[in-house]
Amino acid sequence: MRKPVITGITRAGGTSTLAAALHTIDGGLLAPGTPGEADVLVCRSDEQSLRQAATLACAPAGHRPVLVLAGIAQGIPTPTVPAGRFAAVVALPHVRRWFGGDARAEAAAVLAYPPERLPPDVRGYAAALHRIVSALVGSGQLHRAVPPLVSRPVTTALWRGLRPAELAVPRLAPVRNGPAEPDDEALESEPARVVA
Repeated sequence: MRKPVITGITRAGGTSTLAAALHTIDGGLLAPGTPGEADVLVCRSDEQSLRQAATLACAPAGHRPVLVLAGIAQGIPTPTVPAGRFAAVVALPHVRRWFGGDARAEAAAVLAYPPERLPPDVRGYAAALHRIVSALVGSGQLHRAVPPLVSRPVTTALWRGLRPAELAVPRLAPVRNGPAEPDDEALESEPARVVA
């Protein structure tokens, strides 16, 4: 069984913290317009991030990545995500004490303790980690040589009266080899030659 690859869809989504907590490979940020491989995709739970998650293109057949919605505050319902696009969707609660700092060292120790010994705000995080692991193991994708392929399309700003911008295509003059051929007007203005 190989180590899972955890990749972020949006910046500051907690990808590195989650990778440290699960002792997996941090795949960094999935850049727009480039394909990548990911067992777990991490995105924030705000509306814009969810829209980006909905535009992801996954391989047409085979295993799908697990989507982790990071930073869900306690008592807030999990946002809906299109069904069938991901192997599972797991809500990862917000841990206030980790916000704004590097929490990777503390996150890496979460699974080493029984839940009753963890602070209350970290217990929910530990439970979500168990759900992520269960989804990964249950999917069977860790027995494959490579993670599922995903790509994030390039988004362009569409404004200009809500019409697509037209691309200017330069017109190139034809390339001629040798001396230039005279045009019709020049030929007609020359006197006729008499051949004997």
